[in-house]
Amino acid sequence: MSWNAATRRPSAARSVMLLAENLAGRGPRRCFTTTTQSAASSAALPAHLSYDIKKLKDMSTVLLVARSAVASAYDDESFWRSCSLTAQRLVHEASLSDLANFTEAVAQSSFRDDELMYNVGDTIITKLEDLDTDALAAMLRAHSRLSFRNDRVISRLQDTLYEHMQKSRATAPGLSSSLLSLAQLTSVGCIDVPPKELLEAAARMVSEHLAFFSVPQLSEVLQAHATFGLRGDRQTSALLAGIGGVFVREAHQLTSEHCSAAVRSFAKCRVHDERLLSAVASRLRDKSVRSSLSPSQVADTLYGFAKFTCQDTALLDLLSIEARRSLHLMEVPIMSIVLSSLAKAGVSSWVLTSRAAVMLKRSTPEHIDTATTQELSALTMAFGKLQARDGALFDACAESYLRRETPPFTQVTCSELVNIVHAFTKVHHLHPKLFGVIGHALLDRFDDLSLQDIVKYLHGIAKVEYLPLPPLQERIVQTLQLDQVSTLGVFDLLKLATASRRLGLRIPSLESHVSAVLPNEADSPGDTMGPGRRVTKMGPKKRRQSSRKRKWTW
Repeated sequence: MSWNAATRRPSAARSVMLLAENLAGRGPRRCFTTTTQSAASSAALPAHLSYDIKKLKDMSTVLLVARSAVASAYDDESFWRSCSLTAQRLVHEASLSDLANFTEAVAQSSFRDDELMYNVGDTIITKLEDLDTDALAAMLRAHSRLSFRNDRVISRLQDTLYEHMQKSRATAPGLSSSLLSLAQLTSVGCIDVPPKELLEAAARMVSEHLAFFSVPQLSEVLQAHATFGLRGDRQTSALLAGIGGVFVREAHQLTSEHCSAAVRSFAKCRVHDERLLSAVASRLRDKSVRSSLSPSQVADTLYGFAKFTCQDTALLDLLSIEARRSLHLMEVPIMSIVLSSLAKAGVSSWVLTSRAAVMLKRSTPEHIDTATTQELSALTMAFGKLQARDGALFDACAESYLRRETPPFTQVTCSELVNIVHAFTKVHHLHPKLFGVIGHALLDRFDDLSLQDIVKYLHGIAKVEYLPLPPLQERIVQTLQLDQVSTLGVFDLLKLATASRRLGLRIPSLESHVSAVLPNEADSPGDTMGPGRRVTKMGPKKRRQSSRKRKWTW
């Protein structure tokens, strides 16, 4: 081999020959193979482990490193802190798109840096004329993921989104994602409901450009409007009707998430579309689609069908089976929605009800107390409607009510208090301490009680023969002495007469009105009887089910 003494390198001809031999695989391959292996090993190393974060000088590389770490689920706090400091150092030199996407990547890693959020937000609102809708949506997604409240920045972003729609600068993915992020921020209390003109403009733009939106993007729009809950709005009704038509035509593309979002949104906005419900019901009969429902999606689907009094018993039974399979994954609020929806639809699933009762009884007090008073009230009423005659179950619910506030029920309306009593009396269960606390609360706010609430309260406590507090009795009798009883319907009048007779309440005006309207009821022999022994059913006692029968019904 001849060498050039001046350069100490092979001649040009010899270099060409060596390259050809290496490519053909006949020459000395050790150096070639080693170089390839080192390049492959270097390429296999992810970006977040290849760069020194503190030495990066451009935002694009910082964004690349952050996205690599998110893809690898890398959650080292020191790493993300270094990324945050580097981004804040480059915040005035970076593009708005890179800043917004980096902030979203940091939020996806669950790392929270308030200083980063404030600095990036201040930088973006100073250059809003250069901000596109996709970057705006990324910034809103970052705020919603972290539930980060920054009223000044979010308000300016809402105004910018409205301007983009006015100037036809909004994109389909940016608009749908922005609406969903605003809805999530609203649901956690970080912001109020967005301005009405913004929601109307968004509804009008989506309904007029449905062809530009994909099914997943329309599903995001539906989820947002389910949170906003605009009822009786013309633009919202037109929007949901248009999206419903798309979902009917593209029913084969609907996933379990799309189905649950659709029925829940239509139910929340009170827009009834029979074609959509039929298309979703047909799609949910597919076992592969139905089995992919998460516990929250099962609850949303049941809520939507129950709100429209769905008569498809077969589908509701299938959904109750899915709820039973995922019952162990349900929190108390989700369980409340599932059971109350089944009770409203008139579907009795004894297996699901009994298993839910056992699960609730075995739960810790802290687990039960995660539900709000309204959610626990709905769950108690569902158990009552489904006739879950389990004293230990209702005692656990009663203790949870009494643990909530001191004094309890200060934030609960009188109608909700009456419903709690009514739920217990549906299964003839009496909890004296709870009933006494509710009686004191009703006495303190007696002026807020309506006549229908009084009738419902007396009708309930008469079932368990519970006498209210003497001061509360006096207030009730004084109210019923007035001419208000004449405004009651026949059914309410009958319930009130029966309850007052069983509780031993003497109300002359009620008796005279009943004798005029219901003479046969007034002449009944037991009209002066007070609370006494419960009437026992005559006839042979019902035989207990055999073990074999109980096994197959479980």
